[in-house]
Amino acid sequence: MKNYPITLTIAGSDTGGGAGVQADLKTFSSLSTFGTTVFTCLTAQNPDGVSAIHEIPASFIKQQLSAVLDYFPVNAAKTGMLFSKSIIMTVGEILAKHKEIKVVVDPVMIATSGAKLLQDDAIESMKSTLIPLATLLTPNLDEASHLLGEHIASYDELEKAAKNLYDLFHVPILLKGGHLKNAIDAVDVLFDGKSIYEFKKKYLQNKNTHGTGCTYSSAITAYLARGMSLVEAVGHAKEYIHSALENSIQTGKVLHMNHFPDEIV
Repeated sequence: MKNYPITLTIAGSDTGGGAGVQADLKTFSSLSTFGTTVFTCLTAQNPDGVSAIHEIPASFIKQQLSAVLDYFPVNAAKTGMLFSKSIIMTVGEILAKHKEIKVVVDPVMIATSGAKLLQDDAIESMKSTLIPLATLLTPNLDEASHLLGEHIASYDELEKAAKNLYDLFHVPILLKGGHLKNAIDAVDVLFDGKSIYEFKKKYLQNKNTHGTGCTYSSAITAYLARGMSLVEAVGHAKEYIHSALENSIQTGKVLHMNHFPDEIV
């Protein structure tokens, strides 16, 4: 009998199946972990954009978390779209009582399509309540710029920005450089408070990147649940996201990441 480690995603739903909880569950399953879920928001969306967001009451989110955490020995969890101050406060309050769980915080603020996924008054709550609990914080360039209050636009700024984020929050930072313009390589920088690690893969042209942030953070979560170190988990997750994009599958108008190609192990 197989004994899969337990993973948890606390995030929003994507009707298009490419991001959010749906992408997280595909990733968890692909990487041999048992995924559990807490929904924070329901969205009406597809790769073209988000047309509606329905916020789930914080009281029901608390019930979902209790149902999962009271029963399952969760090894690692990730947060994605949290949307509001009340949701963040609820999630942070409960996760603070479970120090045994490794937590990857993906500070989702804006969708690839441009839709706003985090209310303005929620940002300070994320900074004070949730991020300090993180085993790893995984901002992209736009999110890191919001958190730091300064624009990050070049490869040369990545290491300094990652260190500045660490100084601000005192948790390991994975700064994702995939949005750098005219980049030949997709470069991400990890700073754990002591050392800088760089993860680089050739930039893949003409690929639909919807859901890549969700998938990357959930892959890291899965590898942490399987017992890997932080550096190992990020390295393996980088390979996972690259392979999922490289082996994209046709779904309607666009290509989507393939979570189950033979090349991924």
